[in-house]
Amino acid sequence: MRSTLFFAAPAALLLLCACNQQPNSPPAAQTAAPVPTAPTESAIEEETMPPFVGRIWLSITASDPRGTIVVFLPDKSMLRDSCFETYRVAEWGIISDTRIRWREGTIPIEAEFSQPTPDELILKPVGTSKQQNYVAISVPYVCPSMPR
Repeated sequence: MRSTLFFAAPAALLLLCACNQQPNSPPAAQTAAPVPTAPTESAIEEETMPPFVGRIWLSITASDPRGTIVVFLPDKSMLRDSCFETYRVAEWGIISDTRIRWREGTIPIEAEFSQPTPDELILKPVGTSKQQNYVAISVPYVCPSMPR
């Protein structure tokens, strides 16, 4: 008797589930195709990022501390560091096809940029005669020893 109830209960449950289905309703797995959307603003910005973005640049400017690097990230953050100084993370942005801006502390800095080759970056801060020269870093890279 117990074995009959043991098999009857699951059979009844399956029968109830089958009867609960609507005959003309589509299976639950079928859904409408997603509607294509226009590219987001961030996707458009990423497409127009200058080619130096997302690379690590090593300063070859004599006045910079040894091992100075700068990285411009697509999320508009910039990392500046050297082997012997504290790093700095700042915001940066594109002003035009040849000009960018970032903040050092509370001071906004604008600079003209150029890339004579894909592995060279030149930044010329506006209003000064200075020029910062960078080369794309080769991996692996280790900070040079501190001069004694």
